[in-house]
Amino acid sequence: MSHFSEVKTKIKDREILKKALKNLGHEIVEGVNSAGVEVRGYFGSTQEADFKILTSTHYDIGFKENHEGCYELVGDWELLPKVSGINQEEFSKSLKREYAHQMIRSVADQLGYTVEYEGNKVENENGEIEITVKQWG
Repeated sequence: MSHFSEVKTKIKDREILKKALKNLGHEIVEGVNSAGVEVRGYFGSTQEADFKILTSTHYDIGFKENHEGCYELVGDWELLPKVSGINQEEFSKSLKREYAHQMIRSVADQLGYTVEYEGNKVENENGEIEITVKQWG
């Protein structure tokens, strides 16, 4: 019996999402000619997604754009933590943090700012990543 579930997020930018995933060390698999990919789950069951990342198991984590333009995480979250050690809540939190980090860098760059300080991506006591940007005029 398949246990796929979708996790709603506010992640909208596909390219920044892929950059965040790569920065977190994940391999991205996309379909050919804008076709989707199959996300693997329990006993070979699959679900469609726009693209996916591979885990060290026969289970994948997919990303599917919903009708609001946000990407949802698709995976067999009941068994994935047991076979891969990837916890849905921790994965989602880590991804959202890295996505926000990459989004800030992208917007700063678009506005002509340069990153002056990133704190080596070490989180402060509140779980935040400090970034200082500067615009030279």
